[in-house]
Amino acid sequence: MSHALVVGMTESGKTTFARGLSHIYKRGNEPVLVLDELRDPGWAADFITGDPDEFLKVFWSSRGCFVFIDEAGDSVGKYDEAMRKTATRGRHWGHSCYFCVQRGALLSTTVRGQCRHLFLFTSPVEDVKIYAKEWNKPELLTSENLAWISQPGHYLHVPRYGDVTRGQLW
Repeated sequence: MSHALVVGMTESGKTTFARGLSHIYKRGNEPVLVLDELRDPGWAADFITGDPDEFLKVFWSSRGCFVFIDEAGDSVGKYDEAMRKTATRGRHWGHSCYFCVQRGALLSTTVRGQCRHLFLFTSPVEDVKIYAKEWNKPELLTSENLAWISQPGHYLHVPRYGDVTRGQLW
């Protein structure tokens, strides 16, 4: 199991992407947990809540789940130790966490460093520079890649180990 960072500006496609993944996992009979303040009905989940305390209780009593934390900048934040442990210790419970956030800087470097995958949607160039450095992928900054992610629904899949690939939702 590995964690992922799903990052992009409002309406770039990150939540649509994450909800789509939740449906794929549920079709495969995989357990899915969601922390979403809005409790969006578009998620396919065994458990969904907007309450971080309730979420953490279920998270730590479950094993081997695909976990989606929407608006992770608010719920995980830079300094919330209890939520940060979902990244640093969640894999020991067999969880794969998807941290969905508008800007990666809203999460601590510890949380970002625990993610093996980055799904990069439309983002400010200054943020992309940070990801290029943290993932050791200078190719993120090419004009072709920056032009690609400037379109809604387009993203780059950036694995820690391996090649950057392009994806498209619509």
